[in-house]
Amino acid sequence: MAAVQTLSSTAIQNRKAETLNAQSIRKTVAVREIEIVNDTTIEFNGHRLEMTKDAFAQLIGMVGMSQTFAKKFEKLFDAEVKARFINQMKNAMASQMNEITMIVSPTTKRIVGFTKRATDLISNERFIGLVDQIVDQHGFSVSNWGVDPNQGLVTINAFNPKAEFSVAGLNDEVFQAGLTLRNSPNKGIEVMPYVNRMWCTNGLTAPLAAESYQLHDLTQPSMEKFFQHMAELRKNGFQPQGFQKLIKDANNTSASMHELQRAHSMAKRYVGDAADNWIPLNENRSAYRTGGIEIDNFDADQMKNARSNQSIWSVVNGLTHIATHAPERLAFNMGDRESTQLMVDAGSMLGKKWDLGAQVPNPWKTNEIDQKAQVGLWLN
Repeated sequence: MAAVQTLSSTAIQNRKAETLNAQSIRKTVAVREIEIVNDTTIEFNGHRLEMTKDAFAQLIGMVGMSQTFAKKFEKLFDAEVKARFINQMKNAMASQMNEITMIVSPTTKRIVGFTKRATDLISNERFIGLVDQIVDQHGFSVSNWGVDPNQGLVTINAFNPKAEFSVAGLNDEVFQAGLTLRNSPNKGIEVMPYVNRMWCTNGLTAPLAAESYQLHDLTQPSMEKFFQHMAELRKNGFQPQGFQKLIKDANNTSASMHELQRAHSMAKRYVGDAADNWIPLNENRSAYRTGGIEIDNFDADQMKNARSNQSIWSVVNGLTHIATHAPERLAFNMGDRESTQLMVDAGSMLGKKWDLGAQVPNPWKTNEIDQKAQVGLWLN
């Protein structure tokens, strides 16, 4: 098995400098001074400022409105009426929440988040200090360090070379366990399970609920709970609970054509038309057409029920292979920022409810209806 490549001390120091330079800018303003123009723009002090989707979701959440309600409201009326309604709600809330903090990207100057208090944002400097502490305490090596100043997001993958485990009954499924640590304006510090698949050294972030943790502030009570969580993870060798069963199930569950198409879109973002080398979407489409099945006319529900020739585990590994090896071997325009995000996206696909996951074997071995066996049709 190949060894997992890790970042040198020099590379880590360079990433730390990038992380500090990518620190989001905070500006606390009066709630009444902000006017929402639409889902992507606010007006402040006579200037229009762009904001991300996450920032908009945070802002309307603070005034007590869900995104689902906002979308339904716009369908019933229009975008202008929706914006006016949200502004009325915001102004009504101003008596309870006088100020709000805008979080701005240092590169794009777009708003990437909103918080009720300026102290709700954990600085990248404090985040680096916490990462150093975790790496030193648990004997971790750092394999990836991605910085996205446009979103204010920092993602680090670290693992313990000694925390190795295998999946019983599956050859070559041996992993090294570790953690993905992220800091963002929207979710604070997140800790999620991370594994290296030793057969191909692919890295994967698995956002499983039992091991995932969010840290929104660095107060003493919060830090005590956080380190208690870390101690529990260490007891289990950082191996995610239920991960072995998840891998077995993924290995035995077919990906739907909808899932294959989604994964292909993720891959194409980074490797272009070469995506079929990892996610064989067009091969599967051709098989349907050859069989006289008009897959090009399928709606979303039909695509979710259409079986591909790939397992969920195969699709996930296709994505993680791109994330891990495309930057170093294939010379695609992809760095740690893109790699770490694709590892998270692949993990989300592994951890979601699969389209064909609830299907069970049947004794008829076919989807065709036997007309001669239809008892109800012969009753009179």
